[in-house]
Amino acid sequence: MLLYRYTTAYRLLRVPYGGILPNTGAANISTVGREQYLALTREDLTVTMNIFTAGKASIKFGKGSVTASIGTAQVSIEIRKINFKVLEAPTPFLQCLADMDRLNVYFNNTTDKLV
Repeated sequence: MLLYRYTTAYRLLRVPYGGILPNTGAANISTVGREQYLALTREDLTVTMNIFTAGKASIKFGKGSVTASIGTAQVSIEIRKINFKVLEAPTPFLQCLADMDRLNVYFNNTTDKLV
């Protein structure tokens, strides 16, 4: 009975997938938090994480401490595939400007659309 309560509570506490947001900050790496990565894997079974790239990227949010990546997830979007560094941080999918430039995509911030 205890296991049933635990799994039921876990299902209720899971974070829903929030989509991919353009990161207009200074980051040159597309990132995602572990919880958002797991949320996407529940919707898209083709998304996997390459753990052999763990630690290859380090991110610092504001004045906080540096967070090392735990792997890389390759996500297919309408344009192409994008590599997101997965972090142990409560972060949504953030597509960096460098990836948008590489894909020849423009973020129109007046309409909040990628063109």
